[in-house]
Amino acid sequence: MRITCPRIATVAVVASTAGVVLAALSACSTAPHRPTAAAPAASASSAVARPAAPAISAPAGPNGLALRALLPTTAQLASGITVSGVYDTGTDVTAEADLPTPSLPGADCTAAPSLNADVATADFRAAYASEELDNNGESVQLVVASTNPGDAARQLAELRAFAARCASFTAPDSTGLSVGGTVAIDSFAGIGDEAIRIRVAAAGPNAAHYSQPEVVIVRVGDKLAAASDNDQAHNEGATVSTAKYLAGRLADK
Repeated sequence: MRITCPRIATVAVVASTAGVVLAALSACSTAPHRPTAAAPAASASSAVARPAAPAISAPAGPNGLALRALLPTTAQLASGITVSGVYDTGTDVTAEADLPTPSLPGADCTAAPSLNADVATADFRAAYASEELDNNGESVQLVVASTNPGDAARQLAELRAFAARCASFTAPDSTGLSVGGTVAIDSFAGIGDEAIRIRVAAAGPNAAHYSQPEVVIVRVGDKLAAASDNDQAHNEGATVSTAKYLAGRLADK
């Protein structure tokens, strides 16, 4: 597990006639920090074959440029909140048969502390856009993605399976010592077609020093919205409200 300074950040999403404002509260210190987003790697022995491609003439769903337009802009952010990075996949939309083999089913549980919005949506994205918001070193990662028919539901099923498999695990810290951890999952009603939250927690007296990500991922038809932060307080403020906002944007697309 990567050692981090414990931080508490809340992002509130407020709808009004003037637009949407995302506001983050202060973190635990002024030292810059950004969570590492390393995708879990699948082993050759445990790689899971992708289901047969459905018989469709072309992938459905918006492309990366259209999805990027759904992310909050600098003008919509409260003072002091900045967009530290934005990415989209352009006009390309990947067909089912051209997607790589899913990696999360074969990932080791030690990858759990690196889970974030990008990793949680990576296996079945046909197109996507991502954004990272920064407030004095505290970051919230946002992803909106389109998938081929049925793949958004498969992504959530894959995450549920990972959480069940890695409910309790151990991972080495920066010194090589073994640190215990847990992965918990729950559901939210009334957000999109289905929504889940995954929380990774470290165990022991020094738990606050380790990466403990929280990810909320929402399915809206065959589209996905995800938000993640590294909030050890796990108070839901950042991830749930932001994911709900993104899901509402996807529903209109």
